[in-house]
Amino acid sequence: MSEVNLSLIPPVNKKTVITCFIAVGWSYIALIAATAIGIVSYNEVKYLFWGISISLPIWVLLIANPNTRNLNEREEKRAIKEMGITFAIFVIVAIAAMLQGNI
Repeated sequence: MSEVNLSLIPPVNKKTVITCFIAVGWSYIALIAATAIGIVSYNEVKYLFWGISISLPIWVLLIANPNTRNLNEREEKRAIKEMGITFAIFVIVAIAAMLQGNI
């Protein structure tokens, strides 16, 4: 099998990329919650929603870049746990917002 070449993507420290990915995920969670509660309307923050939605695949590409230094086993387990918790809370907030009928 051929190896994927991501030479156009600059090598960035994976720990930094994962930290930014988690921060973007929590920003998305906060936007969904603020919209569902009624603090802001969707029209006020729709460009932030769009920007975050577009940036997430870019973060995934940076995480998958084979040219960067890998995390050690302890850091990797911690990052997986943090991303799993972020995703679980995202799903809970999204379902709660849909059930409330504001999104």
